[in-house]
Formats: sequence, structure tokens, C-alpha cells
Amino acid sequence: MRIIILTHDNDRHFYFCNEIIKNTNQVVGVITGAKNKKLSKNKKKKIYKNHFFSILRNKLLNLIFFKSNKKLFDEKKYQEKLFFNNEKSFFSKNYNELVIAEYNESHDSINDDYYVSLIRSKNPDVILVMGTCLLGKKIINSCKHVINMHTGLSPYYRGGWTNLFPIINKDFGFFGVTIHKMSTGIDSGDIIFTRRPNIDITDNYSSINCKAIVKGVELMIRTIELIKENKMNSTKQWTKGRLFYGRSYNGFIAFLYFIKLKKFISRYCYLQDSNLLPRLTLIENGIKNDQ
Repeated sequence: MRIIILTHDNDRHFYFCNEIIKNTNQVVGVITGAKNKKLSKNKKKKIYKNHFFSILRNKLLNLIFFKSNKKLFDEKKYQEKLFFNNEKSFFSKNYNELVIAEYNESHDSINDDYYVSLIRSKNPDVILVMGTCLLGKKIINSCKHVINMHTGLSPYYRGGWTNLFPIINKDFGFFGVTIHKMSTGIDSGDIIFTRRPNIDITDNYSSINCKAIVKGVELMIRTIELIKENKMNSTKQWTKGRLFYGRSYNGFIAFLYFIKLKKFISRYCYLQDSNLLPRLTLIENGIKNDQ
């Protein structure tokens, strides 16, 4: 089996790479920086025109709630250092020869023909994805299996910040991670696995998201094994759920988060430990299970 990894360039992304490489020994190429993309002036104008009020709102709220915003990003940085410290350095020392490209702005995005050609030149059987921009059909059609890891519980929570917004919305039981087939939509492909991490009283959004990443990598490795055995199954998403964009987050959301966090986690742990969390449909190798 020939595996290509498409991902971004933080320690958590290199943890994904390192674990996949160590546990499969079948990775033939890695492309990093894949979340970035270059926007033309016309594209920027269109985005600004279509989302003028949300852009203006977020700029104002980020100024007003600057301290809360910074506090949340500091929390995220701290937890990722605890979970994934030096993963990028480890990759550079041990696996850097596997890098076939790092995204740069001489191209529009990883969907540019240049990167598509690089990917196809490696004749991959499987493409594994974590933390990229939306992928186009050319990449998705480059091999039989293009599998994404989404740090959120699809189909209920799709998009960005999806282990944060359950706290904001007081949705108990909706932390998680999803392994799904890549589609041109946002975290909307057929689901192979979903899993909820175990939550502790000392957890916060950032530690929960890190736990989801660790669990997701385990499930991704299991997915690869199932593909090898021709036993991988998936199921179509049965509801649209909630969809969050980058613009869904702002400093006021961070402010609300810190107000709600302690009480929410305490209640969550009680429900979890008492087996009283809301029953959701979770997926185990394409099979629906109500848990």
C-alpha cells in the first residue's frame, strides 16, 4: 500500500504524520502547509462583500474581548505543547525525506495542478488528510481512498472549532472525532468511525481537542488496516447537523467559553460517569451504534 499525507504545519499535524508513518511504514509522500491558500484581490473583495457584517462584527468583538481571545489561544498553545511537544522537530529529524512539497503562495492552493501532479506521480492507494483547506475533485479523484480526520463529531458538529461550540451551546455529549471519506463539502463525507473521548474534571476545550486528535489518529491507523483487509465500511451522513466557519468564532465566543467552562465540564463529567449522556448515533466501521 502507498500512502500520501496532506496536512498543515503545526506540532499536532506532525503528530498525525509521525504516528501514521511509524505504524504503517507505507507512507511515500507528505505535503505540508496545506491549509493555506492564496486569495486574489477579486476573491478577497467578494468575501468582504458577502460577509461584510460578520467581518466587521468579529473585528469589533476581537478588540473588545481581546483578553479572552488571547487567553483561549494561550490555553490551546499550552495543551498542544503538553500533548504534541517537539513532534515537528521529530519529523524533521526522522522523516523529512518524505516531504514532497510544502505549500507556497506561488500557487493558489493545494488544489493547484502542480500539487495534483505531485500527488498522482506517487501512485497512492490512500490519501490521508488532516487540517487542510477544502479539497477539490482532482485530488479526491486521485486514488480510491481519500480519508479525512475531523476533530468534531459529524454529522452533528461540522466545520471549525467543533469541540468548542458544544460548550457554548451547552450540548452535552457532542465532543468527538470523525474519520470519514473526503468529499467536496465540509466534513460531509461518508463516515467510517466516530468516537467520543473520555472527559476529566480538569479538562478544557484545548485538552479535549487534543484527546480527540490522539483518538482520531488511532482510528485512522485502524482504518488503514481495514482498507488493507478490504473490510472498510462507511455510512452516509443522516442529518446536516450544525456547521461552523472560521467567522463563527470571535473574542466574544472566547469570553462566553470561560464563563461556561467550569460548570459545563463538571456537569458533563457527572453525566458521563453516570452513563447519562444523551444517546447519539456513533459509527464503528460504517455501522451505526446508539450510545
